[in-house]
Amino acid sequence: MHGEAGRAPDTIVLGGGFAGLAAATRLAERGARVLLLEARPYLGGRARSWIDPETGSTVDNGQHLFMGCYGDTLLFLERIGTRDRLDLQARLGVPFVDVDGAVSRFELPSLPTHSMSIAAGLVRFPRLSLTERLGLLRVALAARSRAGGKTPEGGLDDVSVSSWLGSLGQSRQALERLWHPLTIAALNEEPDRASVAMLLPVLRGLFDSGADGARLGVPRVGLSDLYAEPAAHYLRSRGSEVRVRAQVRQVLFERGRCSGVLLADGGRLAAPHVIASVPPADLLEILPADIAAEPFFAGCARLETSPIVSVYLWFGGPVTDLPFAGLIGGEWQWLFNRRAFADRGGAGAGVTLVRSAARSFVEASREVLVHKALDDLHRFFPASRRLALRHALVIKEKRAAMSPACGSSTLRPQSRTPHDGLHLAGDWTATGLPATIEGAVMSGHACARQVEESSRSPSPAGRGGGGT
Repeated sequence: MHGEAGRAPDTIVLGGGFAGLAAATRLAERGARVLLLEARPYLGGRARSWIDPETGSTVDNGQHLFMGCYGDTLLFLERIGTRDRLDLQARLGVPFVDVDGAVSRFELPSLPTHSMSIAAGLVRFPRLSLTERLGLLRVALAARSRAGGKTPEGGLDDVSVSSWLGSLGQSRQALERLWHPLTIAALNEEPDRASVAMLLPVLRGLFDSGADGARLGVPRVGLSDLYAEPAAHYLRSRGSEVRVRAQVRQVLFERGRCSGVLLADGGRLAAPHVIASVPPADLLEILPADIAAEPFFAGCARLETSPIVSVYLWFGGPVTDLPFAGLIGGEWQWLFNRRAFADRGGAGAGVTLVRSAARSFVEASREVLVHKALDDLHRFFPASRRLALRHALVIKEKRAAMSPACGSSTLRPQSRTPHDGLHLAGDWTATGLPATIEGAVMSGHACARQVEESSRSPSPAGRGGGGT
């Protein structure tokens, strides 16, 4: 390890996605020696990119939108030197396209306060009656009245988004044109299944974070170039180590305290702290059986996931000038214009169609999904009928994200475990947010802070503690 190969790491991090890399780079920034282990042959987990060999284009294994209120994520990107690779809008603006090809836009005007801008934007929301637009304000007021925090929101964990919106008198048109697309995109779950306790933090990010915080952003580069490879370089340049194809068989404990990991090849690695930033099923598999059965961890087995399906399509000419758009009334929910992202490269003009909460799509064949994508593209962008399809790529993430189903908040464990030295990171842990990039990075930073606090005030070996 950069001249100190014989020195044991201060912390072992399991998993090379957003959560693990955020934790590792924060610790390395403060002088710790970190060993990051990734079981797969690449970093990035469920948020990575690669070059499509047919077109030479950079593609992601799932389209991700960022927000200006993603404070931890922006801090992480600043740390590794890639903040300039993320393009944020000057002001929030979301185009919507209807099946007749008509384009409308939800925008926040520039007014003296963000509250005034939100109110004005909702009152001007396109293709709704004045009564329906005024009704949107009830949702904004209700969301802003709920207290924040990292616990299930005031008894609302068991209340579905559909039920909550219904109690606020939202019309069918308001649901179809705004609230349902927002819910499915933000939570990757159907409104009838999703807990409103996880929608409220999203709404507050939109309504309470100011004009800068409400902006949407898309990376100009692939996700691996945005964060995964730069974070690995950051770690190595500071004397830490990153290993891929490093499968962990078990997390090790001595007298109740985490002491390191056992690798699949039989090697043992010791460290006073282990940050496990792996999916819940993988976590339960690498914990000793008696520890995995403890109430703190057992709820992880009941967390559900929800799939996302993306179809990349390349043509000889441009489909639209819009950088992205919500598709109202289609089988696919969002379109992203690859040509609008400056550094993606490749031949031809490409678009991506995305379906979240895609349970009805995930088992369909490639041919069926490409056909569905072309059907929607032709309906929403009639001029695309004249373009010849050059190439298509289907990406299925069957376990794309934790489902924020009603009652799931109580199953999500805290980052601080009952066992000294073991910390949990990931978008599925109890971050107070749905399964987002920001939640993943927040959890990684939280684990890093716990390690730092423990290093300053070491606790007696073997002491158990509660999760907080």
